Amino acid sequence: MLNFYDLLILDLVLPLENGDDASPEKGVRFLNDINSNDRLNPPIHIIGLTERDDLTEKFDESFHTNLWHLINYKAEEVNWQDKLKNVTNHLISTRKSFFEKHQKELVCDIAIITALNTPEFDHVLNLSTDWKLIELPGDATKYHTTIFEKNDKQLKIVAACADQMGMTATASLTTKICLHFRPKQIFMSGICAGLKERELNFGDILIAEQCWDYGSGKMKEISNDGTLQDIIFDPDPRPIPLCPDLKAKVNNFLRKEAIRLNIQTNWKAGNKSSFILQAKLGPIASGSYVISSDSILQDIKAHQRKLLGVEMEGYGLYYAAENSPNQFTKPIMIKSVCDFGDSAKNDGYQEYAAYTSSQFIYHFIMEEFF
Repeated sequence: MLNFYDLLILDLVLPLENGDDASPEKGVRFLNDINSNDRLNPPIHIIGLTERDDLTEKFDESFHTNLWHLINYKAEEVNWQDKLKNVTNHLISTRKSFFEKHQKELVCDIAIITALNTPEFDHVLNLSTDWKLIELPGDATKYHTTIFEKNDKQLKIVAACADQMGMTATASLTTKICLHFRPKQIFMSGICAGLKERELNFGDILIAEQCWDYGSGKMKEISNDGTLQDIIFDPDPRPIPLCPDLKAKVNNFLRKEAIRLNIQTNWKAGNKSSFILQAKLGPIASGSYVISSDSILQDIKAHQRKLLGVEMEGYGLYYAAENSPNQFTKPIMIKSVCDFGDSAKNDGYQEYAAYTSSQFIYHFIMEEFF
């Protein structure tokens, strides 16, 4: 990993190797290497120091060619110290101004993230025709920004996709977005498995009133007279709730049934449910594996009787946002049902579910945040 430096203070008279004789020519050669060698990472500014007046006059041009400085110093004087302080203070001031401006330019009102590029993030990008790509130094994630407008008011939106599924990748992305973009809300769009007994249909929208990790707990041995009888899982759920302000906005938006009808009507691309599109607020469990077993779903449900569905990322979103240094970023996961977590699980409704989820988020923002 390359290290970055703002200032290098260089003695003009240097040896090139241990035991080598020091000379000003070797110091200048080192200076030129810093500037021309592709394998080196040059500092923003270089200041050379020498006590000899004749060397200052002879090699001053070598520094000034690159807009650097060669300072003639005397141990008993302070003039050279003032010059060094002035350059240092200028670099500090410039860096501070640059980062403050850069941070201000990055700040967004709302973030939207997904776990999958296709189909989830594709449908998020369909929410605008004017996304701008942002790439940050040292960060492999590609961020996209756009503006949502309504009644002469604007909201700046940032969107990104995690590099893989799961709570860990989602928590990492959430933390980066909180630190880089400082949004007030961060939405997660995508697909999930719903519980059939909740009278859910393909494409129905689930809003996580609380999230927990259904894989958090302890595996315990059950013994009888020293003989192993069974191994059972003792869950230790630690739910994180949706913040009250967002919950109030969700409940208000759920009354606007006409918007959901329009979302459903406007889908023309493929499979969709023949049932009226629903949206429900309730508990959603997160775990580290895909479920295609009704018995496992029932085991998870046994610990939360109002469970609506399961997926793989939400708890990472809620946990990372809650524990971010920028704790004003409030998370909300809104995912749509693409299967029922049983043996009949298939991918036939993933596109439709990704569409209804992203569209619900878009209309929710347009109705409740302007």
